[in-house]
Amino acid sequence: MKPEFSFYVQPLAEAFVSRVRTSLIDDFGRQVCAMQAKGGEPLRDRLRRAIPGEPIILCSYQAVPLPSAYAEVGPIFISAAAESPPQTVLNALPACYFARTFALRGYNASNEIVESTLTELIDAIDTIRSLLAMPDVGILHARFAGHGCFAARMVR
Repeated sequence: MKPEFSFYVQPLAEAFVSRVRTSLIDDFGRQVCAMQAKGGEPLRDRLRRAIPGEPIILCSYQAVPLPSAYAEVGPIFISAAAESPPQTVLNALPACYFARTFALRGYNASNEIVESTLTELIDAIDTIRSLLAMPDVGILHARFAGHGCFAARMVR
């Protein structure tokens, strides 16, 4: 029997995005790279793909806070222009954001990975629900399988 509960996909915190857009410095004191989108770059703050020519920012991001041993830093794209946050979508993935295989990592309250798996888009909703149903899993992080970059956070 499949677990039945609601979940949603969270974009990056608006405070982080606003700080990076305003200062053009990431949380590690490094200058970000402002550029024009080639098209298709995953914008973590808007949970959509970039449009060709759109101004975007490439910066570093740490999805898991220290002191966790799982606190890795990696590259992400965000929109350079302030927009309204994406609408919350329950029990679904943002349209056209995840296009192929991606990784899901389930974290506990101590920010340790409890479980992880690769999933295909067709199986993703069931996989998300199964992982979030695990007693020790509090949140999920999705990562793009090819580059391993942080994609989004999923919560009950």
